[in-house]
Amino acid sequence: MKLTCNTPRKGALAHIVATLTAIAVVVALPAAAQTVTRSTTSAADLAATAQGPDRSQLGVYYRQLEQRLVSQGNLRQDRGAGALDAATLARNFMAIAMRTEYGSGMSGSGSAAPLRRWEQPIRIGVRFGASVPAAQQRSDQAAITRVAQRLQRASGHPVGLTNGAANFHVLVLSDAERANAGPVLQQMVPGLSRNATRAVTRMGRNTFCMVIAIPAADPSQGITRAIAIVRAEHPPLMRQSCMEEELAQGMGLSNDSPAARPSIFNDDEEFGVLTRHDELLLRMLYDDSLRPGMSPGSVNQHIGQLAQAVLARG
Repeated sequence: MKLTCNTPRKGALAHIVATLTAIAVVVALPAAAQTVTRSTTSAADLAATAQGPDRSQLGVYYRQLEQRLVSQGNLRQDRGAGALDAATLARNFMAIAMRTEYGSGMSGSGSAAPLRRWEQPIRIGVRFGASVPAAQQRSDQAAITRVAQRLQRASGHPVGLTNGAANFHVLVLSDAERANAGPVLQQMVPGLSRNATRAVTRMGRNTFCMVIAIPAADPSQGITRAIAIVRAEHPPLMRQSCMEEELAQGMGLSNDSPAARPSIFNDDEEFGVLTRHDELLLRMLYDDSLRPGMSPGSVNQHIGQLAQAVLARG
């Protein structure tokens, strides 16, 4: 099981978070048990909390953070079309696709991991907490649809939204809804480990979003299920960044690297959307020359040649 999260660890962003932590007051949201119900649009709603995300102090905290990031030139939306070379692309692939972030304590220093990607089509199901207004639900659904389309174009792997049986669940929840989502998680993914459940329900406010990717028992079968958490309190740019990064990480690009640029897989938050660099990494990950379960050593033997071929194809 792989867990990846978008949490600032060092540098300018960590300083901003520390500053905002000192001035923001986070209220204690209610901790009532949550239930799942079906809406007429087939999206599942969690029970309402006393405060919607736009009125909570946590929402104020994230809006302040987004403003500070944007004022310093971060959360860029231009997708970074700068020049790339094969050596850099190959090196970043090994750092991002062949290492795992969770538990490393610092981006770029995660432990080595076998190659993991999906072999079956990805069917995304989106669930909203009842605190998320209907207009925001429609906006988020459209945004996630666009991200899925971009991921499919980049990777060549089938990715789409479904109202039926999903294998990649995206939950947009307020802080209280997320903290009480344990039963919902178990319903969606029976047998989900206690550690994975706690990672979601105890997620601190400086973890902006999270994805849990669950591989099959046989590594050659790849990832079979995933759950992404997007905070309902996030303002637009941070919301978009979480959707793009966590869905891409759930496809198998599981680590962040401080050397990767221009890239969303970098904890400095310079880019708030997937860049051309990131889309090329996805194309490499799903290339027919690679397969799930390959060791870092096996991948490294010909990743330079693959990077050259992907760049040549444009």
